[in-house]
Amino acid sequence: MDQHILDALFTDIDRLSPEYVRFWKDLCTLEGRSDEIDNLNRVADFIVSRAESVGLQVIREHVPGAGDPLVLVLPEKRGEDGVAVHGSFTDAEGPVSLLGHFDTVHPAGVFGEPAVTEKDGKLYGPGVFDMKGGIAAAIFACDILNRSGLPHREIRVILDPDEESGEHLGAERKAFHLRHVKGSVAAINCESGVAGKMTVGRKGVLRVAIDITGIAGHAGSLYFQSASAIREVAYKIIALESFSKEGGITINVGRIEAGTVVNIVPDHAHMEVDIRYLNPEQFEEVKNHVDRVTRECTVPGCHAEWRILHVLEPMTETEGNHRLFDLFAKTAHENGLEELSPQVVGGGSDAAFPTLLGIPTICSAGTIGLNAHTLKEQADIDSLPKRTKILVASLLQI
Repeated sequence: MDQHILDALFTDIDRLSPEYVRFWKDLCTLEGRSDEIDNLNRVADFIVSRAESVGLQVIREHVPGAGDPLVLVLPEKRGEDGVAVHGSFTDAEGPVSLLGHFDTVHPAGVFGEPAVTEKDGKLYGPGVFDMKGGIAAAIFACDILNRSGLPHREIRVILDPDEESGEHLGAERKAFHLRHVKGSVAAINCESGVAGKMTVGRKGVLRVAIDITGIAGHAGSLYFQSASAIREVAYKIIALESFSKEGGITINVGRIEAGTVVNIVPDHAHMEVDIRYLNPEQFEEVKNHVDRVTRECTVPGCHAEWRILHVLEPMTETEGNHRLFDLFAKTAHENGLEELSPQVVGGGSDAAFPTLLGIPTICSAGTIGLNAHTLKEQADIDSLPKRTKILVASLLQI
């Protein structure tokens, strides 16, 4: 691409950056956990207002019991002769999809007043890192492309209101993503990023519940006639988590409910388990492991059942993902923006969905920061223009 054109685009990004930092801050001030439907729809209203003001078309869907999923569309811009202009990545027809989510993990109000603060070049507050900075970067990039008048593919910004939980959209979450990402020649998830890294693979997520039933009895007079569901939990935790392997499957028993009073042997326990896996083969392997551990009870008189709560497929590492990453890394390097290397990580994300369709996909292309999901969440303000420049220059080459 002509360096003079890129320089002009980068100048526009620098000029508009303060405006988009304000948008980023205001967006984070509007809090909305996955189950706070009214709050999420206020966030959606704010995003729609911004998108429409910079010339994007909006598709807003309604799903009972969930926030409204959004798709923001920047229409294709063809060359003067009416012919589609493609970059070096592929000659195939189709849009590019940018992915994101606008739910956060904490209940509204936990961060206090003001929810968002700025200090020493950083933003602090709910979603500043994960991942409303990425939403700002995606809309910013579309705005720049629209203002430029340069030929480009259709850009779809696909925004999920239930990424952190996945429980409220249910099966519609996957269907929504697949419906709107279908036909894309590339997908970029503008998730929270780490300096010098973008993601080419992510583990899948399997969450299960195990319910254990024992025999209640007085802890003093009927101890040996009872069957402790809590003791069975202890055996199952060790058996389940012993399957974890560095760089492979991990199993974490993250939640337990059991017992009523201290002098009664408990007859019921409930466990919730988070499992991460790399591929479909490991998915079947770990399901068999959970089934075996659940059925084989060590405490006489106990029995157990399990069920699946949530599944998110892995973002499978592919050659197409690496080709797309190479384009971004080369663009960032040639423009002196960032030295990037690829990574595979354990956290799941919406980047899983385009990879199910074989679409080249990268993740973690959003703003840079630390401490996602904590009250110390922070993001580097200067990463917004930098990552937007990488995004714009790369989009023009796809």
